[in-house]
Amino acid sequence: MSRKRWVWIGSLAVVALGAGAAWSMRDDLAYARIATGYAAKQTCSCVHVSGRALESCVAEFPEEARDQITITQDGALVRAGVLFGAVSAQARYEEGFGCTILD
Repeated sequence: MSRKRWVWIGSLAVVALGAGAAWSMRDDLAYARIATGYAAKQTCSCVHVSGRALESCVAEFPEEARDQITITQDGALVRAGVLFGAVSAQARYEEGFGCTILD
């Protein structure tokens, strides 16, 4: 077989493996999106509605979650992220309305 054909077969194998990996992780990514949205909204409400410190609010998360998620606050905006920010969510506090998740 020619070198060009081996490169073509190798490329197809890499694409197939990548597609298989992405397909197998689809449930994990969906869970990560839900978890980051929940963390952003809960933390926003805890900080802005309850008036607690960010560290106090994050301390309520299960220990394994605290090790995997990053929570930051910038004024009325709270961000939550996992996988080095690859999956993230934001919630914003608005006086009189509370916290809402942003798209």
